[in-house]
Amino acid sequence: YVRPAPVPGPKVIKVKLPAPKYIVKLKGVSWVSLEAWGRKMGRCTFARLKLKSEVIHRLMLGRLQFNLMSGNRIANCQGMQLWLGFAPQLVKGHLYLHHLDVTKHLKPLVGSMPRLGRVVVIDSGHGSSNLGTRSVYNKKYEKEYTLDWALRLKKLLQAKGWRVYLTRTTDKEVSLTDRVRFADRMKASLFISLHFNYAARKISGLETYCIAPVGMPSHLTRGSPDNVKRSLPNNLYDTRNVQLASRVHSSLLATCRMPDRGVRRVRFMTVLKGQKRPAILVEGGYLSNPTEAKLVESAAYRQKLAQGIANALQ
Repeated sequence: YVRPAPVPGPKVIKVKLPAPKYIVKLKGVSWVSLEAWGRKMGRCTFARLKLKSEVIHRLMLGRLQFNLMSGNRIANCQGMQLWLGFAPQLVKGHLYLHHLDVTKHLKPLVGSMPRLGRVVVIDSGHGSSNLGTRSVYNKKYEKEYTLDWALRLKKLLQAKGWRVYLTRTTDKEVSLTDRVRFADRMKASLFISLHFNYAARKISGLETYCIAPVGMPSHLTRGSPDNVKRSLPNNLYDTRNVQLASRVHSSLLATCRMPDRGVRRVRFMTVLKGQKRPAILVEGGYLSNPTEAKLVESAAYRQKLAQGIANALQ
C-alpha cells in the first residue's frame, strides 16, 4: 500500500496594505470593499489565500464563509456556488464587489430568513402535451419525473405540518400564468417549481434559480431580452428569494451529493417573475447526461431530491 500524496491546500498570503476605502467609484458605479464591509457587519476574519495560481479572498462572518476571486462571478458560500451579478474587481490590492452583489447576495445570506407562513405551492414542470425534455437513458419525458418528485415532496412537507398544494396532480397541461394565479388563490407563502435540465452530454449537476434584481444581468436568457431596468412583481422578494434558493440548494447538495452548478439569477422565467411571494425554480439534474439520466430514473434518487428540499423547509 502506498499512501497517496496529500493534496496541498490554500496558503495564507501575508501582505501589508493600507486600509481599504469602503466604497470606490469605477466608471461612476459604486463598488464596496469586501474586507471593509465585513468589518462593518461585525466580528469577522478576512484573509487572502493562494491556491495554485489563484488568489482567494476569504471573509468569515460568524460561521458563514465567503470565498471570492477577482474577475470571477462564481463565489463560494459555505461550499456552495453563488453566482454574482458582476465579477469582483481588484483595486490597489483590495477586492471590491458591485454594490448590488453586496445588498442582494451577501447581506441577505448573513441575515436569517424569518418564518413566512406554512403554505407552499409545489409546481411540477410541464404536463400533458408540454412534455419537457427527454431522458437519454430511457426516452421518458421530464413531465413524468417532475410530477413524481412533487408528490414525494408533498408527503414529506405535510408530515412537517405544511399545507401543500400542487399545480398539477396528474398529467394535465397548466399554463405558466395559471401556475402563478394558482399560487395567488392558495395564498401561498412560498412557491417552488421543479424541473430537470438538458444540455451537452458532459454537463451535469444541480441548479437553483431565482429572479434577477433590478440592475443585475441574468446568468441565463435563453434568447429572451434581459431588460435590467425593468422591475418585476417578484423583485419585491429579492432578499427572501436568494435566502430560500441558497437554503434549498445547499440542502440538496448535502442530501444528493451531486455536482454543484450554483444558485443563479434569471429574468425570463414566467413562472417566477409574476410571483407575489418568495419563489425559486430547481433543476434536479440533466436528462441529457447519461449518468444523471439513469440516476433520475431511480426512485431512491427522486426521494433524495424530495428529502433535500424538505430538509431546507423548517
